[in-house]
Amino acid sequence: MRRPALHVALAACLVLAGCSVLGDDPVREQAAVDRLDAARERAETIESYRYDLAITVSTTASAREIDGSGVGKVNVTTRRAATNLTVDGATSQTYVDNRTALVECRGGGVPSGFWGNEEFPAERNWTETTPLGRQLALLSSGDLYHNGTETVDGRETVHLSGSPSKEALDAYRDGAGSRPLFGSPNVDSVTVDLWLDATTNRPVRSEVQVVVSGDGETATATLTTQFRDYGERVRVTIPAEARDDAFEGGCPG
Repeated sequence: MRRPALHVALAACLVLAGCSVLGDDPVREQAAVDRLDAARERAETIESYRYDLAITVSTTASAREIDGSGVGKVNVTTRRAATNLTVDGATSQTYVDNRTALVECRGGGVPSGFWGNEEFPAERNWTETTPLGRQLALLSSGDLYHNGTETVDGRETVHLSGSPSKEALDAYRDGAGSRPLFGSPNVDSVTVDLWLDATTNRPVRSEVQVVVSGDGETATATLTTQFRDYGERVRVTIPAEARDDAFEGGCPG
């Protein structure tokens, strides 16, 4: 696949995609619902955290796999966040200042050094614009399963998995970061795995897999997020150039 494979990876990062193939009668195991509710309640008390990202994208059009990695940090108290992401050798930065996302433009004929800004919908809970809150929200409807306990990074965790409902996905189609894939793609499936600390209910790891088809090709993007450093001091400084002459409504292309 050509550049669209990169767009799939970015979509997986943002988890912003519509899906029309999910069933109308989801299965939601009560043990999983109870644990997710506890995790969402705990998330409301989290003031800051950091995270590490790993991305893989493969396509039926090529044996080549696109890899990506990144780091991010969130200060919930100041409502600021920053992500540094490298995919297929191209690095870009994204900042969030309250409800404004500032994205470093890459590709689309835009010279390096330019930025775009977009606004999150005012009605959206701010914590749900961050990776942790967004992925908890995605599991709030649709299929949800309790897969027992597993050891992750030396800690006992509870493993939840699910397929978000169309409504949960549609809630994030509009607003900062939304981008169409292939122009008019078909999102075949979105699955979310989440590992919660068995004692604190704070997320330890998540994995989101998005399968998209278009133009006779199918791409699979997997985004793995490791959450860490809860409650530690996190300072997000937004560079002046990110605000100067930024493209309104996001980067062109």
